[in-house]
Amino acid sequence: MSLPTPDALRAAAERLPRLPSAPSSEGPVAVAVSGGADSVYLLCALWADEALRPRLRVLHFDHRVRGEASAEDARFVMALSEALGVPCAAGAREGQGVAAEAELRAARDGFFATQRARLGCFLLCTAHHLDDVVENVLLRLARGAGLAGLAAPRVLQPFRDGHRRWRPLIQAGLDKPAVLAGLRAAGIPWREDATNALPVAARNRVRAWLAAGGVEALGESYAAGFARSARIAGEAQAALAEWATELGCVVDAVGRLPVGPLKGKPSALIQECLRGFLHLHGVGEPGPDALRPLAEAIRVGGDARSVVRARLVRVQAGRLILADEPLPPLGPRERPLPLGVSDQECGLRAEVVDVDEATWKALSRGDVSPARETYLRAPAGPLSWRGRKEGDRYQPLGAPGPGKLSDLLINRKIPAETREALPVVLAGAAILWVPGLPPAESARLTGPAKGALRLTWDGPCLG
Repeated sequence: MSLPTPDALRAAAERLPRLPSAPSSEGPVAVAVSGGADSVYLLCALWADEALRPRLRVLHFDHRVRGEASAEDARFVMALSEALGVPCAAGAREGQGVAAEAELRAARDGFFATQRARLGCFLLCTAHHLDDVVENVLLRLARGAGLAGLAAPRVLQPFRDGHRRWRPLIQAGLDKPAVLAGLRAAGIPWREDATNALPVAARNRVRAWLAAGGVEALGESYAAGFARSARIAGEAQAALAEWATELGCVVDAVGRLPVGPLKGKPSALIQECLRGFLHLHGVGEPGPDALRPLAEAIRVGGDARSVVRARLVRVQAGRLILADEPLPPLGPRERPLPLGVSDQECGLRAEVVDVDEATWKALSRGDVSPARETYLRAPAGPLSWRGRKEGDRYQPLGAPGPGKLSDLLINRKIPAETREALPVVLAGAAILWVPGLPPAESARLTGPAKGALRLTWDGPCLG
């Protein structure tokens, strides 16, 4: 895709509607630019602000998921930045091919953190808009998120390392149609990511569902309504967080949270403190069953423990602690594993996805580690999971025959303290997968496939 001449591109950027003024900050202002319509609009509209223009710095991260198309994105962003006269720093993921969303996000955030430190930058702009707010609220509602989850992505979000993320397209009330219309009217090109239209990720499916009837069902201004509700949720969460701070419920230097002052306080405040503590320790979207014993112990001033997304959390002596001790065994009881829902106890998630040619090549090369993610032929019946049992056997992908699960875990050098806490995924009585090991030979994929089964696990490190 060719860009206009630098003069024509700059004139086109000048024609875009002005965005709200940037929040006060010192130093350069970083702009995350993927090459897609949203981030191209964001960069050009920010560039049109003459006072902000000299401070802009473009950050582009190549996830290396789409092969040559990803490389073309990088070249496009570099050319766009050069035409606008904005310095650009580009980075890329070490691995290539498909990967879990959490892995991609971690790699991207690591690059952003490195560049912010290099630039002395405390403000990072991202191109989220109103449609992103709608999709987020729907997905988080379906997962039972708390106020902080429902409020994201916020217009201005502070982070503990001192930087803030600013989302001016949300602040300006822009949705995707408005972004596309603005670029077309100005004659500014962008790159299309074909994977955004594939019904693989849950967000893509929600996006397609809304496009097929969102306006008819909810009215023309539904996106603005969702954004208003998200803002209200954010204000309520901020008020609860301030109340907790006034009570002295602040995480200490070793990561513990005093919860004694919460005895007898409203459930909403206790839940906010629990979720904030878990988020700080990288434990996202905990389920109500996992939080219930902890919340009740805090309310009455007692002690309790619970496994939350494969992490052991304790309320002990008036403090909330992420325990540095082996997880309790999961036990032999079988629990159902519904599709599309993360299991809050063990951290498993099962989804039906389409494996295209690019994904198949990545799987064939071994780019997808079985430690946390695997793809298989979908079984006919329901899935379930349990803990390891004595005598468990199965045949891993590529193995000449079945082996004892205990021996397979030892051979993979998975620590002894972790083995009893690993979930065993079942189809009927047959083992399909155990995190850290290859999937079952009996469920192997033989090529690109529609309706394959993707299993992911976000438990503790296996190393």
